[in-house]
Amino acid sequence: MYKFSLTKILLFSVAINSVFIKKSVAAYNTNNFERFLRTKNRNVPFKMIYDWNIITGSILYSSIAKSFNGNMYVGSFDQKLYAFDNKGSILWSFYTEGAIYSSPFVDKNGIIYFGSTDKKLYAIYPNGKKKWEFLTNGDIYSSPIVDQYGTVYVGSNDGNLYAVSDNGIKKWEFKTNAPIYSASPSIDKLGNIYIGSNDNKLYSINKNGVKNWEFETEGFVYSSPDFAKDGTIYFGSYDSNIYALNPNGTKKWQYKTGRMIYSSPKVDQNGTIYIGSYDHKLYAMNPDGTKKWDFECGGTVYSKPQINRFGNILIGSFDYKVYEISPEGKLIWNYKIGGPIYSNILTGENDAFYVSGFDHKIYAFKKKYDLLPSID
Repeated sequence: MYKFSLTKILLFSVAINSVFIKKSVAAYNTNNFERFLRTKNRNVPFKMIYDWNIITGSILYSSIAKSFNGNMYVGSFDQKLYAFDNKGSILWSFYTEGAIYSSPFVDKNGIIYFGSTDKKLYAIYPNGKKKWEFLTNGDIYSSPIVDQYGTVYVGSNDGNLYAVSDNGIKKWEFKTNAPIYSASPSIDKLGNIYIGSNDNKLYSINKNGVKNWEFETEGFVYSSPDFAKDGTIYFGSYDSNIYALNPNGTKKWQYKTGRMIYSSPKVDQNGTIYIGSYDHKLYAMNPDGTKKWDFECGGTVYSKPQINRFGNILIGSFDYKVYEISPEGKLIWNYKIGGPIYSNILTGENDAFYVSGFDHKIYAFKKKYDLLPSID
């Protein structure tokens, strides 16, 4: 009887320890999953999972914008702004009288702003009803941005940068010497607004509409600047150069790429600058102007690089592909959709990402990682 009881106790103890070990291993794997993904060895096993697509009526130049409630918005060449959710359901569409190149901007209240080639800047409520419209004297290809006070800034083909109040009333306009064809405004931490123009210049303008300075390149400036922590301003030009400017507008450095630059730059938390070029390459630049690396795609890179939670860079290319590239310049994966990609990638929750293409479609993808061992 004693031996039988001892045997039962030993078996019970082994069983309890086995369960504890399994839970400990699972907890260890879960806790170290993110740490593992962030290591320099990013050859991580995963599967790309196609989730859904939405078909619009025409080509999509517009990038996708996301609201705080998770709903997303994109403009189409079919003259409509579409609202959709993360399940792939269209919630509503808003019709304008022109093609939409402009990417929407969503403010903290959920109001959606975008421009159209009907020469109007629109403000739309989250339910798809128009709040107001503002008429310029030229087609709007530029994408708007909203500052912390609710002022909306947008460029127009009439050559003006417009500042519009949150109730649709013009505050001021700033005249450049040529159309603002595709450049979109950026705002620095001091509230200064930056805009490029087809007069080959980048302008810095204060919040009252007064010019701080201008910097002339030798090509159109379609690129929208991004900023380093020290205030350095980065942008590209059709003269094929990446430029770094001091906050006062003087040149810090320039770097010549193989062809024109349409893409806007993105600066990561470590100060590395990423920007695409017509020469099919994504460039990673050090803050001192030396090249860190370049990565060659199969087509022009118009897309502004985006950085996901792992520090990897996401871009689209005219070779129909989405790329994820490590901070060391190594390909992690690519995925081919049905048409060229002009727009920026939107990252979402749980590593989902969304992209619009020239094949009239909005795509949603998810990643599935196969890292955790089976514990039976």
